[in-house]
Amino acid sequence: MTLIEVVVALGLFAVMSTAGLSVLGSAITLTRDDKARLEAVNLASRELEITRDTFSAVTRGPDQVETNRVLNPSPLPGGRVGDPLVVNKVAYTVVRTAQWAPVNSAAASTCDEGTTSELAYLHVKVQVSWPGLGHRPPVTMDTVMTPPKGTYSALAGHIGLKVIDSEGKPRSGVQVTARAASGSTETGTTGDDGCALLAFLTAGSYAVTVSTPGFVNPKGDPTGTLTAQVQAGQLWRGSVEYDLASNLAVSFATVPGYPVPATTGIAVSLGNSALQPVGSRSVPGTGDPRTIAHLWPYPSGYQVWAGSCQDADPQFTGGQRELPVEAPRGGTTTTQVALGAIEVHGAASMPVVAKHDADGLCVSGETLQLGSTGAGGLLQTSLPYGDWHISIGTSTADLTVSQGDPPQAVTVP
Repeated sequence: MTLIEVVVALGLFAVMSTAGLSVLGSAITLTRDDKARLEAVNLASRELEITRDTFSAVTRGPDQVETNRVLNPSPLPGGRVGDPLVVNKVAYTVVRTAQWAPVNSAAASTCDEGTTSELAYLHVKVQVSWPGLGHRPPVTMDTVMTPPKGTYSALAGHIGLKVIDSEGKPRSGVQVTARAASGSTETGTTGDDGCALLAFLTAGSYAVTVSTPGFVNPKGDPTGTLTAQVQAGQLWRGSVEYDLASNLAVSFATVPGYPVPATTGIAVSLGNSALQPVGSRSVPGTGDPRTIAHLWPYPSGYQVWAGSCQDADPQFTGGQRELPVEAPRGGTTTTQVALGAIEVHGAASMPVVAKHDADGLCVSGETLQLGSTGAGGLLQTSLPYGDWHISIGTSTADLTVSQGDPPQAVTVP
């Protein structure tokens, strides 16, 4: 009985020790987190005070406060602008967003206001985060700063550009540049509301561009450009769609024994109802497989098929397109597109060319080098769907390739 009692006592001691250590560990973690949050509060207050001092100083003034989103703008002694602020071996990230707001502003974002008006005050928001924050919110502080009346000339105007992503949500961290006809530029970075405000500009015409590595607009351009007409005492507002590009890795699927032409580039067509003006576009290229880059990441994805002419679309001849493939922002999706198998019979050891005339179904036409017939006068290869003229030398024969057909044979006399 004594041995049993000792074993039970040891077991209870182990359980109680584990529980005690767990409680102690939790207490230590909580204390560490509370200390980190207190330091973050101090850093946020510090940033607001530095901004307020700059805003109010006679030798600096409101126009010296960098607007829009900036990262770690006020380093600690020995630090550099842009680097995390290290306190007690913890690296803190300070994000400050400063935006001017119009008179009687009620909207959450300056870029969302419905009318143009003179700017009245600067709204400053500071957010401090640090490693190990997890799902808890960062420390956030904000304030409003109002300059003395008459600080700015009534001849100045302003640009407010809102950047939204493929889902219609605000996109932060995008650089916005306004270039005047004189060549002078003003830049800013969008905040959490997707807005970049370029304030107190000389009236005139400005080319406004957005630029972030890896991003595109819906047309696939890495920069989106608008023209802003800035008027004295008014705020010009605009918006642009801009998001991380998507990529498609495309390969051609063929019937065994009917390979893809090795010496040609077959275009690939992309379908999405948002593509203007007809809901599709063709992308030239070479290689199998190949990557189609700089695509707008439509949430609905893309339908993909081979060929550039309208009758290459399986739907044109009563067939069906494959289901859309995903187009994730910043990602690559792998897919295959089918080709139709053909057998060309004709003169031996001669090059074979497939041509689609330029017509209402194929504005620019399409010509593909298919290879050469063998010693027996046969070439087995593959083509996109549609109507083709198959040529060997000066001889030509017509061929139609459709979805679901068995290998199509054509004899070129």
